[in-house]
Parts: sequence; C-alpha cells; structure tokens
Amino acid sequence: MRATARGHIDQLTSAVTIGFAGEFGAGKSSLANMLAGVDILPTGPQHLKLPLVIVKYAADPETTAGWWNKTSESFAGIDLEKAAAQEPDFISVGLPSEALQELVLFDLPGAGALDESYKQTLELLKFVDCAIWCTNGTNAWRETERFLWSHVAQELQENSLLAVTHTDLPVVRESLPRLVPHLERDSDGMFQAVVPIGTPVAVEAMAQEPEPDFELWSSCGGEDLARRVLGLAANRKSRDLEKAKKDLATTLTPALEALGMAEEPAESDLKAAAAAVAAAAAEAEAEAEAEAADAPASEPELNTDEADLENPVLDDWKAAMRALLFELRETPDLEPAELLSRCQELVEEFTEKLEPGRNIDSSADWIVGEFENASDLLTLMQYEDTPQATKTVLNVLTQLSDNLSWAGTQSSDR
Repeated sequence: MRATARGHIDQLTSAVTIGFAGEFGAGKSSLANMLAGVDILPTGPQHLKLPLVIVKYAADPETTAGWWNKTSESFAGIDLEKAAAQEPDFISVGLPSEALQELVLFDLPGAGALDESYKQTLELLKFVDCAIWCTNGTNAWRETERFLWSHVAQELQENSLLAVTHTDLPVVRESLPRLVPHLERDSDGMFQAVVPIGTPVAVEAMAQEPEPDFELWSSCGGEDLARRVLGLAANRKSRDLEKAKKDLATTLTPALEALGMAEEPAESDLKAAAAAVAAAAAEAEAEAEAEAADAPASEPELNTDEADLENPVLDDWKAAMRALLFELRETPDLEPAELLSRCQELVEEFTEKLEPGRNIDSSADWIVGEFENASDLLTLMQYEDTPQATKTVLNVLTQLSDNLSWAGTQSSDR
C-alpha cells in the first residue's frame, strides 16, 4: 500500500510524457522541436539513424546514451551523433527549456507496418501518457498507419491527437476543407481530435521579432495544436488524480484507520531516508530476537522437512544492503542519479544469481520476475525526472528484501 501511495504521488508530480510517432518522413521530429521550443532533433532526409530520443528539462545541456541492460554514458552538451555512434537503445537529451519543465517528449523512430518496425513503436508507446500521431498531409492516414494505430491501447487512443503535417504546402492546404472531415470519419474513436499543422510556418511565426506573429501562429494551426497538447496533459493528470482519490478513499485510508497508523513523516534528504530504512531493519531484527527468547523451552524441534532452507542469496543480499546503507551514511550528498545507477546494477547482478529450485525454492520462482521488474524500473528512473527518487528506490530495495526472505523458505502450500 505504501508503494501504491508513493506511486500515485510520483505520477501526479512528474512531467507528462508525450510520444511523437508516425511513418518515416511524417514530420514528427519537426513537430517535437516546435513544442520543445528548441531545434534539437534532426529533420528531413539524413543519414543519422536514431533510436528513441527522450527530450526533457535539465538545468545544463547534456546528452546520455542509454541501454536497457547496462549502465548509461552521459556527457555535457548536445551531441546526438556522438551518442548514436555508441548504438544505444535510446538517447536522452536534457535542455534548459521552459516548455520542458512540464513535458517530457519521446521522439519515436519512424515506423512502417510493412517492415514490422511498428512492433517497436507499439512497445515504446506503452511508456507515454499521451501521443501525437503525425500523418503526412500529401497522403494522409494510409492503411498501414491505421493498422499500426489500431493495436494501441484504447486508453492511449482516447488521449492522443492525429496531426496532419505539411499543411504549409499549397496542395495540402487547399485540400484541407475536404481532407479533415474525411479523416475525422475514417479515424473516428481512435483519436481525441484531428489537427492540421504547418510546422515550418508555426516556427517562423514564433521566431518573429520583437514579438511573435500571433495571427500567423493561429492561422497555421500552431495555436490550436498547442492548446490541445495542454489539454492532453491536463486530461491525463485529471485521470491520475481520480485514480489516486479512488485508491485513497476505498483502500489506503480505511487500511490506515484499521491499523491505527499515523501519517508517516516525510524524510527530506538521502541521509534521513537511509536512516529510516536502517532503523526499520534493526527494529525487525530486535523483534525477531525477542520472540526467539520468549519461545517456550519445551517447544518441539522442527523436523528436517519443516526447517528453514539455506538461502545464500539472501545472505549475500543482506550484506549488499548493509554495505549500501553504510555508504549512504558516509556520503549523504550522493546524487540520486548515482544512487539509482548503483542500485540498478546491484539488482541486475542478483537477478542473474536467482535460479529456481537451486538457490531459491522452486515454488518461489516469482521472485525472479520481481527483480527483473525492479531492474527495469530503476533503469527508466535514471532518465525520467522522478520526484522523491531516493525514497522510491529505497522502498524498492526494501520490498525486494521482503520478497527475497521468502524465496528460500516458502513452501508449496503457503
């Protein structure tokens, strides 16, 4: 329940993630540049092949080459070519742009149903809060696009836009009165709205001096698109808030009242959070020792089948946790990003050690999935602005400790 509550807090306080997707040459990178307020993503025909690019806020420009299964590499400044040369699974770009303080942009690789690249797009769309599917106005909403988008979860479809790009071209602009109603009928129920946008004109309008050309910004579709994007973000936050309220009213509050628990005080820094985890562990050990001391002397001994199984992985895990807590006490100013990286490597290391039927009980093979999920979560947290990341990662480690303690002792009937 604590994890659920903190998950709601993280979701409500984090930036909204918007995915830009579409077939090759649909103008999605240009659109992402426009909304970010920075010309950072390469557009048009180019030889630089990029994976998923995550554009987010950072006080100083930085670029990170990231992999799902190993430690990332970061460097100051913006250099997509240098990052791409390392063949990463994704690239994260941090920029001091005001527009990015509330939004994180996912520029997905171009997709095509014929070469099955749509499968990668579908997997990546699972990580976004809302999406903008870009369709080229010169040949809009082809059957291959419809095929791909039909596989997207309905909840995401309901919070996404179909952006008709290249409307700055005369042939597309002249066809809009007929094209937009046709697209609205053909994509009915698959998007929140169909929005024409002449991206180059919109960028030109906002770059005018001494102030933007707001009339041009409105006529090219920039104003409508920006307003709808903000609507997507607000709609997503409203949904998250309603889910949090429901859990709070129906589950969390009644449970706390039943347990007679007071509200847990918030820890403000890394040192305090580590101390809280250490204190909880010490208290649990003290209670276990007290129970053992109070046990009746005449209590029969357990037979061999009922005795606790040896669990060397748990012993190693406890040793690793003690070493981590000692390090946190010694270095209270450790950056959350460094903590996340170290913890992810630690979880990944122990995931490889878990072998059902050998060093954990065969009935507890679910523990492997718990560690794999935790490793994926810690990896993603390194590239997203997660509020209270330190508390979240310590909570994850504590939960893994609880789960792992069962892995050597859980019997098939428990």
